[in-house]
Amino acid sequence: MIILAFGLKQQSKAQDSNFEVTPCQDSMAVIDLFDSVFFSVMPSQNIANLQFSGDPSAVGYFEAGYFLGFDSGKGIVLTTGKAADADNMNICGSAANASTNNNGVQGDPDLQQINNGSSSYDGCIIEFDFLPKSNKIQFNYVFASEEYNDYVFAAFNDGFGLFLSGEGIDGDFTNNADNVALLPGSNISVSIDNVNIGKGGKTCSGAPTGCTNCEYFINNSESGDPAFNKFVYDAYTKVFRVGQYIFHGEWYHVKIAIGDSGDGVFDSAIFLEEKSFKTGGSVTRVSGLKIMK
Repeated sequence: MIILAFGLKQQSKAQDSNFEVTPCQDSMAVIDLFDSVFFSVMPSQNIANLQFSGDPSAVGYFEAGYFLGFDSGKGIVLTTGKAADADNMNICGSAANASTNNNGVQGDPDLQQINNGSSSYDGCIIEFDFLPKSNKIQFNYVFASEEYNDYVFAAFNDGFGLFLSGEGIDGDFTNNADNVALLPGSNISVSIDNVNIGKGGKTCSGAPTGCTNCEYFINNSESGDPAFNKFVYDAYTKVFRVGQYIFHGEWYHVKIAIGDSGDGVFDSAIFLEEKSFKTGGSVTRVSGLKIMK
């Protein structure tokens, strides 16, 4: 009984604790973070050739991210700016509280293709090979951006891709990869212009009232929004759970990439839930998209 009470107390404390991001200091720290957090439920021999391209300070480990919709509240953030900005509070009257030109990858062809040829800046890219334990894989992620709501339907359509290549896949991206970071039941990528509530002004000036796939959108641009005092980005998506059929026993390649579009300012980020890279499980359909639970 004492142990149970202690456990409940610790769980309550975790739920009430502040959202916090610890940035990586170098590229090796990024690799170690993915090994220990993202792949923690995969056998080490099933992951190979883990590589990072970009500015290490754009990557970090987050805790108490329950408001993002993650059950664990923990995971990895990849940004087009500085990971240390993510756990700052939003500020009324400011157009950009997270706006950093960093030393990320410029001109990534896959990110430019997603954004209809628009120039890509500040790319943050992780790549790896994996050998699945079954014929299915899974990712959980949330997309957030400082481009909301000011630059919706402008020339700055920040987005990202989860590019999967290997046996049985014949896509349009590098290595014939498919982008599996899509809106449920569609071929639409997750980006500023594809998930929003229209174009608005600076923070606390009144949220816009449009709707482009707004069922997946959570506003954070008004002082009364629940995460306003602990999350810097002006909006973020609900959790997307993506599942994909693959061939058991074949090696596959994954490229996770996020980048600024049009210019290198007004940052965006992708949050990957701890232990969310999995193979196996049953496949169901939600909104026409094959996912796993």
